[in-house]
Amino acid sequence: MKNIRYALWGIVAVAFIVFIAISLPRKDGQNESPITPLAGFNQGAHFTLIDHNGSVFNSGDEINEGEYGLIFFGFTHCPVICPTELQKFAVIMDELRPETASKIHPLFITIDPERDTVDAMQSYVPMFHEDILGLTGNTANIHRVLDDWKVFYSKVNDPQFTEYTMDHSTYAYFVNSDMKILGLFKMQNTPDQIVDYIEKMVR
Repeated sequence: MKNIRYALWGIVAVAFIVFIAISLPRKDGQNESPITPLAGFNQGAHFTLIDHNGSVFNSGDEINEGEYGLIFFGFTHCPVICPTELQKFAVIMDELRPETASKIHPLFITIDPERDTVDAMQSYVPMFHEDILGLTGNTANIHRVLDDWKVFYSKVNDPQFTEYTMDHSTYAYFVNSDMKILGLFKMQNTPDQIVDYIEKMVR
């Protein structure tokens, strides 16, 4: 498993090249804020989906008081963004203090239930980290979750590819057991920034 995770760094390296421009400081010399202001949206909603092991995952039951969710919405056929963010999640989980990591539920929720079956998620998500859980469900349930969380998603048919792709928002959500959004992380935020933030919030 570790060898597979190391190989994924090759994919991530490509992503870093693609996004290096937005990761550099702005011309005015100010870096992006580690935490994006929530602009009035600070509450997600509980959900019941199917995890990549085929078990029911009810967020209200699984994320207990004093525990937290770290959530990213994406899809397994994503060429750059999703593997980059999942690898970031892996680094975050490894860098958190063990007592903090034990309170965090890293979740990858599909925006593409048509292709992201339980088997597809099971083949994909565990490659990044053993603690990350992939969640899927039927189309109606997934779309309800995406709407509740105000996630942008759109199917894109590109003639350059044989299969469709998905356009989607790229924030990662840090929430408590009530699904209150405590942090909204951008792609530009580094694992160290996110680790520091989570440690402060959990303490």
